[in-house]
Amino acid sequence: MIIYKDKISTIEYDKKSKNITYNERGFAKKELLIAQLKAVMEFSKTNRVISTIADFRRLQGSFKNIFEYLNTEYYPALKSQGIKCKAFIISEDIISTYLTNELVKDLKKQGIDAAIFSNTASAGTWVSQHNDSIAKA
Repeated sequence: MIIYKDKISTIEYDKKSKNITYNERGFAKKELLIAQLKAVMEFSKTNRVISTIADFRRLQGSFKNIFEYLNTEYYPALKSQGIKCKAFIISEDIISTYLTNELVKDLKKQGIDAAIFSNTASAGTWVSQHNDSIAKA
């Protein structure tokens, strides 16, 4: 089910797996990225979210300008709602790789497991394994 859409993003929720998938494209604009994050935080208040997959392969430009918001608002909000893991799918672009590695470090500091992948299948498998282990716990 699509929970948010704008000119650079489509965000979907899978009720069965409790996963949100971000499909990003185009130039990263701070105001659009913040609007997406706010929509997901609001959605997570009434729907359980235990994992997210962010596909950044078609996202252009830097998203460093939202790190403060991610670390002070978004990640703590999702953590309090029960998120356990986040997978990133990225291209081999040096800027995306560096920034995403920084996000992974930030997430782990907040107690959210995170990893980087180059394709959807690997990211999906990793998230499914985490979700399965949560369901069995």
